[in-house]
Amino acid sequence: MPLYRAPLNLRKLEEVSTRPKVENSLNELILDYFYSGKRVGPSGQIELKVCTLITESKTNLYLRSCYYSGDKATWKDVIKEQLKEHLSTIGLEEGLVKSETRYFEVSPDKHLELERYEATIRDLTHKIQNFNK
Repeated sequence: MPLYRAPLNLRKLEEVSTRPKVENSLNELILDYFYSGKRVGPSGQIELKVCTLITESKTNLYLRSCYYSGDKATWKDVIKEQLKEHLSTIGLEEGLVKSETRYFEVSPDKHLELERYEATIRDLTHKIQNFNK
């Protein structure tokens, strides 16, 4: 077993939100995510699509969708790191990011088949874009 496992490589990142940043970091935040993936190529190689969705005060939505590829060993860590980076990007301070993700665990229940994953992304993106009009 290798001592070092390279993280999955980020291939594509897309973001859409109702606001550029969280206005009040003390507002209620609801964190959600879902993912889809498949094995490809040589043993241990995967393609992984991850969507993190943050809801602030039940009205503001922040969606980040990423596509990764590479060795499957770190896939759960990649999902957690994406959530942390997403929270930082929308303006949460490091202490709040740590607090919000302290007990975060990746669950198999959040896996979606590719078609359902893409349909959910389309629906959420449409909802966010219509909110901004």
